[in-house]
Order: sequence, then C-alpha cells, then structure tokens
Amino acid sequence: MKKLKLLIGTILVATCAAIPLAARAGDSTTPPAKPYPLQTCLVCGMKLGDPGEPYVFVYQGQKIELCQKSEKATFDKDPDKYMKKLADAEAKLNK
Repeated sequence: MKKLKLLIGTILVATCAAIPLAARAGDSTTPPAKPYPLQTCLVCGMKLGDPGEPYVFVYQGQKIELCQKSEKATFDKDPDKYMKKLADAEAKLNK
C-alpha cells in the first residue's frame, strides 16, 4: 500500500510540474530570424549548394548560410566583419 501511495504521489508531482512547461512550449517570444539574402557563402563567396547543403545558423537574429560547417570557425573569429559584409551586400541588392 505504501508503494502504491508513493507511486501515485510521484506521478501527481511529475504531472503538476510538467503542465507549466507544456504550456510554455508553444509560447515563443523570440522573433523569427531574418532570411539570408545572398546566394553565396558569406565567408568564402562560393555559390551555396555546391557541392552540398549549406551550413545554416542564426547570429543575432540573422540567418547565416555557409558552404561548410568548418567555415563557422572563420566566421566566429570576426563576426562583425562578416555582418558588415552581409549588410553591404544586402544594401547593393536593395538599390
């Protein structure tokens, strides 16, 4: 009988703890990332998709696409340089 009470108590506590977490799962206050405007890799300048799928990540709300995952280390060394490069390229596209 003690084991049954302990099991029921554990289930009730776990359920009560999970309800707020489940309610927050759909509550996203993070805005979607800005789409990547270029057809080329931000680091090396090669056309994206050659030879395979680009490596995609979000940096400060901006979606970034690189040829390979290994190029992220180069991006991370000087992200401001690449964000400026992206802003300049985007400004040219919008002219």
